[in-house]
Amino acid sequence: METTAFTKPVQTLANDIQNSATVDNARQSADEIRASAEDMMARSSQALRQGATRAREAISHTTDQAAHYVQDQPLKSLLMAAAAGAAIALLAAALSNRHGHH
Repeated sequence: METTAFTKPVQTLANDIQNSATVDNARQSADEIRASAEDMMARSSQALRQGATRAREAISHTTDQAAHYVQDQPLKSLLMAAAAGAAIALLAAALSNRHGHH
């Protein structure tokens, strides 16, 4: 009986130690996952900022090119704008007629 009285507390202590190690391992894993997620978010944020900067630069460059083209070729630019406007007007009229028949 004395052995059983001694074994139960030792077994309980062993279980407590194992449970504590499991909790510590889970806590460490959670910390590693959180750190990895934070790193991924930081890299994604940086990539988005860089992409936005490149997009702004590309738009600015294209706008500058268009402005120079209009300055260099004003009549041609006017005719192209008129043609684009006419095409949009025809497309809008065709779409409104199509919706009117349904």
